[in-house]
Amino acid sequence: MTKLDKEPLILITNDDGIESLGLKEIIKIIKKITANYIVVAPESNCSGYGHSITLSRPLRLNLISKNFYSCDGTPTDCIMIAISKILKNRKPDLIISGINIGENIGDDVTYSGTVGAAFEGALLNIKSMAISKIRPEEKEKDNWKVIRKFIPNIIINFLDSTKKNSNLLNVNVPNISEKLLKGIKYTILARRKPKGNFIVRKDSKGIPYYWLTTERSKEKIKLNTDIWAINNNFISVTPLNIDITDYNYIKEIKGENNK
Repeated sequence: MTKLDKEPLILITNDDGIESLGLKEIIKIIKKITANYIVVAPESNCSGYGHSITLSRPLRLNLISKNFYSCDGTPTDCIMIAISKILKNRKPDLIISGINIGENIGDDVTYSGTVGAAFEGALLNIKSMAISKIRPEEKEKDNWKVIRKFIPNIIINFLDSTKKNSNLLNVNVPNISEKLLKGIKYTILARRKPKGNFIVRKDSKGIPYYWLTTERSKEKIKLNTDIWAINNNFISVTPLNIDITDYNYIKEIKGENNK
């Protein structure tokens, strides 16, 4: 593992909650990079919370152990309260959100609490990284060896990077052995739209309720997208941009107005 010249300050969160195996794994990795880290994570699972914040009630922040806090809000709440109240507006060198159990690829990034927390860091002009690991199939072994070997250098290289026009990376790691891994690919987002259906059931009082399933559409996957990389045994690293303006549309409109 490459060494850094100084110990960076790293802020860690996730959307799976404080008991998540992925959070425990990333803490182990970060401890080998720096002793200067803080964890502020949701007290319970917040998957699918996106970039939401809590406005309808107060938040509670609890110290679990040294430099480890739980918050009863969203992943984005965790970033905001960590920087404002724990770090006293001191910006960390890096924000890491994850390691999420389950991929965040394609259109899923717009729903992901993992990516939402990293997005908040990018809005604050802090280098931020969302990390997710593909969930094993029913009979498949849960393999963390690729994470443990390759994620440390991805983190260190990002910390060392002088690029300022992309301070948000979305990293997805396949659940495979090291010998099957083909390498690391810098990718673009694929399109994979939600196609879930609402299951309708009734509670004990006979009142219907609705539960959304998590199916996905089956578009043809394009080369060098994040889904293509994962399907072909690569680690996918997708640089994301906080500017979601459609510049092509602006050019088109300006062109029409100049006719």
